[in-house]
Amino acid sequence: MSSTTLVIIAIAIMMLFSFGCISSNEDIVLPVQIPIDSQTSTPTPTPAPTPTPTSTQTTIPTHTPTEAITSDLNNDIKLANFNIQVFGKSKAGKPEVMEIVSKIIRNYDIVAIQEIRDASQTTMPKLKEKVNHKQEHLYDFIISERLGRTTSKEQYAYLFNTSEIELIGLPCTYLEPLDNDIFHREPYIANFKVKNGNFDFVLITIHTDPDEATQEINNLPEVVEYAKNAFQNEGDFIILGDLNADCNYFDEEGQSPLKSSDYFWVINNSIDTTTKSTVCTYDRIIITIQSIDDYTGESGVFRYDTAYNLTYEDTIAVSDHYPVYAIFWSNRDVD
Repeated sequence: MSSTTLVIIAIAIMMLFSFGCISSNEDIVLPVQIPIDSQTSTPTPTPAPTPTPTSTQTTIPTHTPTEAITSDLNNDIKLANFNIQVFGKSKAGKPEVMEIVSKIIRNYDIVAIQEIRDASQTTMPKLKEKVNHKQEHLYDFIISERLGRTTSKEQYAYLFNTSEIELIGLPCTYLEPLDNDIFHREPYIANFKVKNGNFDFVLITIHTDPDEATQEINNLPEVVEYAKNAFQNEGDFIILGDLNADCNYFDEEGQSPLKSSDYFWVINNSIDTTTKSTVCTYDRIIITIQSIDDYTGESGVFRYDTAYNLTYEDTIAVSDHYPVYAIFWSNRDVD
């Protein structure tokens, strides 16, 4: 190989890093801004607990927002995570469920979604259409490839309000070392920025395998380092997802590299994120320590059953998880 060829390859790699991750897949779906009444933005696939009995509920921070986002003078952004349990064609075909899910989404500026199971790739476009129905804001989404070691594949997605949030560069799936298959479903990484402020941040979402949750959680700092190399001008990194970080799957009081002084667990051990009779904090939001100054201190679980006066059956029809959320200042970023 000539020296000229080597130089060209090196320049190409540098250009890729300047736009974000180098992804192992070739089919990343990027958001396309279109009129709300258009239905032409169907993405191409890319290779990513219900009311608790009163006696067992823990006192936790909650919020009961209005259906539409109303940031205080655009000084903050609302970020959420939601495992929409087996989110595919069957659930997307239930209007009453999709109505609840879309109402939940509209409470936030950006939502990380786990457990999308749909080989047809029609579920997320349907959700986007429902979220945007008769709303002044236009939400869009990016979605990972289908991930998993078995025939049961899942995808991650980020659904965000394009009036408030913009995607920076290219998202990607974490590229594991060739000799080390660490994650059942590799984390999905994307860089975003607030439009009406200076807060920019990298999101890392994951749905750990319950049987190997401890191992996968303990390896997440490696993913953060990977993301730092990909987005070298960024200082704010946020891990969010269904980490299965409690009960039989993870000792939340034990030691972990993710509990070092480099990280702050916004969703702590006091919160029950499951909608059934279990009392477990499976879902988490964890930020790098540099992001502390951008965090408003407000976070919690969104009890959509209480907010929307749902029956137990209606609640678990949506998911076995509650969404978790955190609010960040949009205009105090210093990195």
